[in-house]
Amino acid sequence: MHKSLKIGVLIAATSLVGCDMFGGPSADIPDAELRKKWRECKTISNPSRTKVLACENYERECERRKGKGNIACY
Repeated sequence: MHKSLKIGVLIAATSLVGCDMFGGPSADIPDAELRKKWRECKTISNPSRTKVLACENYERECERRKGKGNIACY
């Protein structure tokens, strides 16, 4: 059972890392929602590995938008 759990976590983590590829799902998030999720990430003191990966994706999307002149996260 532990092996299947590890495989599930690995698949979930891999899919989150891939979210940034070709714009990914976070590119479709409205500015207000992205800002909310980005701010939430800044307040988590001990995030799970999955949450860390999600937050990294939000951070990348914020940076991508910032590069286009959209300062939704700042």
